[in-house]
Amino acid sequence: MIKTWGKQVFLAGGLALLGLVSQPLWAHAHLIDQVPAEGEVVAEPPEQLELRFDSPIRITQFEVHGPQGEIALSDGPVGEMGEHHEAVPADVLAPGEYRVTWRGLAEDGHTMSGDFRFTVDD
Repeated sequence: MIKTWGKQVFLAGGLALLGLVSQPLWAHAHLIDQVPAEGEVVAEPPEQLELRFDSPIRITQFEVHGPQGEIALSDGPVGEMGEHHEAVPADVLAPGEYRVTWRGLAEDGHTMSGDFRFTVDD
């Protein structure tokens, strides 16, 4: 009985240690929404592009590419720490497919990146 109890204590201690070590992994920010949505076909060109996270992140890179190449932004999300980031294209987006690529740094130091595509209908 003592051997069984000892194994249980050892196993419980190991699980507790694993929980403490992995806890920082639970703290990373997660992308919870983007506008336009991944793969969305929009009838009207969006006036702004948005990223929403469940905890603060600093955007370090935000690029938009479309049918004619890289899209200039009049206002971008780079630099500010926050949960909601917006980018405003400098000109109205022409019909075609667009790809948004971003990178960021969460409060806990975790680097993040992602991309999504959307289409402006003719």
